[in-house]
Amino acid sequence: MSLLKKEEKLKEILKEIKHIAVAFSGGVDSTYLLSVCNDLENVEVIAVTALSPLHAKDEGSFAFAFAKEKNIEHKMIEMPLLEYKNIRENPVNRCYYCKRTIFSALLDRIEKRFTLVDGTNMDDFKDYRPGLKACDELGIKHPLAMAEMTKDDIYRLSEIKQLPTASKPPFACLASRIPYNTFLTKENLAQVEKAEQVLKNLDFKQYRVRHHGDLARIELLPKDINRLLDEEIRNAIYNKIKKIGFSYITLDLRGYKTGSMNINVDKNS
Repeated sequence: MSLLKKEEKLKEILKEIKHIAVAFSGGVDSTYLLSVCNDLENVEVIAVTALSPLHAKDEGSFAFAFAKEKNIEHKMIEMPLLEYKNIRENPVNRCYYCKRTIFSALLDRIEKRFTLVDGTNMDDFKDYRPGLKACDELGIKHPLAMAEMTKDDIYRLSEIKQLPTASKPPFACLASRIPYNTFLTKENLAQVEKAEQVLKNLDFKQYRVRHHGDLARIELLPKDINRLLDEEIRNAIYNKIKKIGFSYITLDLRGYKTGSMNINVDKNS
């Protein structure tokens, strides 16, 4: 199916839903989805965003600004996710409990006529995503996947629509940087967020800082690894991340890989 046919299919899906609440993280997928909803006539759309220690503050700030600019009704909901044992203890299926908790709260905050949708796309089904089970249980719809859209499709369509996320890298929740069965705390999540801000400020575009106790493991795109080896940049990264509380700062020579914490996970967990 061609790119524009996929977008037409998406619009038809959204028109059938008619009253739509978009779970809006501020990422590439949900921003595109919200934008398409907002452009459709005779479709009522609102945005709902969960705020928590597991979500980077920059993402929430972007979501707020985008919805305000587009004059879209926007509900921002503070979620004390670390108070939940099944999230705080960070089991292999943490994403299931997290999604179940977040989407249940979002459903409670929207009027009954709205259908809650999210930005899940076809590529999301290729990785370990236990949160999708929670979505199924709660009746959350995935219009982008229903329209057979991939991540690449969404980037290309975002560029056509001149969205500010057209070149924004993927950004999973901060908990995805911490090994399973390592307790999540405000402190280790904040360390990850601050360390990744160091890389962002140095104009790296795609990165992760994986938290292994007192060791920070940096993942970069292979093409960016040589740049990190520049003495001035390397020293800046080392000194700034060390001040955040890490004793050791290391580079993963394999480079950035989506879901690298899932390599040894039993997908049936």
